[in-house]
Amino acid sequence: MVYVTFHAAWMVLAVAIGTIAGYLGLVRATQGTGGASALPGRFKMQAHTTLGLVYYVMLYVGLLFGIAMHRWLLPEHILPDGVRMLHLVLGIVVVALYTAAWVIGSGLVKKPAGAGRARPRLHMVCNYTACTLIAVQIAVAVYYVWVWPNT
Repeated sequence: MVYVTFHAAWMVLAVAIGTIAGYLGLVRATQGTGGASALPGRFKMQAHTTLGLVYYVMLYVGLLFGIAMHRWLLPEHILPDGVRMLHLVLGIVVVALYTAAWVIGSGLVKKPAGAGRARPRLHMVCNYTACTLIAVQIAVAVYYVWVWPNT
């Protein structure tokens, strides 16, 4: 269970960092023409990109560790096969969405959107869709790792 707890703690820390990056992006997305946002805080590009990069890297490391944990580190599968496959497939979809968001976001840093809003919106949709799937991942893992075995 040490590996599972480490994986869970790592992913929760990654999500916390990603939440800060996401909030900064939401502040940017809600800014009006004068630069004011309905949300508290100020958008800082450097903080947004740095925290976003740290989040993506932590997420990818967490996924690789999760795969290694299930293949080599755990003596038995602690999740039912169907749930384990769901967790893996959702993880792969999350990585694909975040990779798309990373590529789009990197392009936005090099060439800001200006009047065109399609790329920033696509960046946001990829990130927030993946974020929703992360919430499903956490719920599935918490239930099947810590709740279900004790019922």
